[in-house]
Amino acid sequence: AADWAFPVPVTFGAGRAAELPAKLRERGSNRPLLVADKGLSGTPVVGGLFDSLAAAGLQPRLFGEVDANPTDLNIVAGAAAYREHAADGLVAVGGGSGLDAGKSIAMVAGSGRSLDELEWTRPPVEEMSCPPLVLIPTTAGTGAEMDSAAMYTDTSRRVKFCVAHPGCTAQIHVIADPLLTLSLPPTLTAWTGMDAVTHAIEALSVDTYHPMCDGIALESLRLMHTWLPAAVADGSDVAARSHMLAASAMAAVAFQKGLGAVHGLSEPVGAVHNSQHGLTNAILLPHVLRANRAAIEPKMDLAATYLGLPPPPPGYATTDGGFERVAAWLDTLAEQLQIPATLAEIGISDETAEECAAKAVANPTGFTNPLPFDAEMYSGVFRAAVEGRDRGRLQ
Repeated sequence: AADWAFPVPVTFGAGRAAELPAKLRERGSNRPLLVADKGLSGTPVVGGLFDSLAAAGLQPRLFGEVDANPTDLNIVAGAAAYREHAADGLVAVGGGSGLDAGKSIAMVAGSGRSLDELEWTRPPVEEMSCPPLVLIPTTAGTGAEMDSAAMYTDTSRRVKFCVAHPGCTAQIHVIADPLLTLSLPPTLTAWTGMDAVTHAIEALSVDTYHPMCDGIALESLRLMHTWLPAAVADGSDVAARSHMLAASAMAAVAFQKGLGAVHGLSEPVGAVHNSQHGLTNAILLPHVLRANRAAIEPKMDLAATYLGLPPPPPGYATTDGGFERVAAWLDTLAEQLQIPATLAEIGISDETAEECAAKAVANPTGFTNPLPFDAEMYSGVFRAAVEGRDRGRLQ
């Protein structure tokens, strides 16, 4: 167990979820709204948290109507539930769905502002009021617990947007209890884990000087190199779950530098096709990695050395550099975790290539990619990912 203060207060360790009622009371909350997605809201994880709050004399209300990809409609409904309950705090539990929805609901309900007004590329609104927020991750992937940024889908425009505010970040307290991740099935453990891997790779690749974030990204990758396959192989391995929960949080801290074209494209793909975010990232990652090669070889040398990666197997280019070693590791990891090799395997054809590419060009998440991507490049990556072309491994 450990308590961290950077970049937000974190209560970390097995069994620490039992401290939730006390954490709320410390922050003056007695009527919390508990937010979770539809898939999690009826599970023992959420039921146990709700019961613990009631047993401690608090008056919780559950809002469990969040979609797997949170929408503007979910957030408006959640903010209404917050006001109807006269809530004085919010607990968000889950993966990125529940955590992002919870943060968005807190910002909208606390401030009375619209989602458009809170969009992260705009100057922060003044006089922002955000209630106390306790964020409880149940996956090791998004790292959404580590700051206020929250993604949602605009249902009318079929575009993903992000809201954020420093006033919300100041209200966050994280409870990271690996016991709450034990029931996550192998598929979701793999998909969310690859989301965290993508965060770390993209953050490391961003071409700005930030050695602190680079160091955190590298250590996050080292932990995942060891512990992600272990967590997928045996979901009851508390040590593996603990290290993955830490690595996921670290990768999210690292991407304060920015992300890149994987997320630049995967967010529109998710908005148009409602695909699982981590899985979409995992399929796109090798294609974007190769498209970025000229700009990221020094960073991949660093990663290959830090992770102690072996030379690539036959089928990869012969080189003394680290890029091919990283590419081979990511391909091998995806195969080991049974990640589909193509977008086609998850029901996505190339019919929306141009739509998704146009939305990707306009997506600020991709603006920090180490190479500028235009619509043609995004479309090319999309089509290659549909067909499975340009992978480093032997076809």
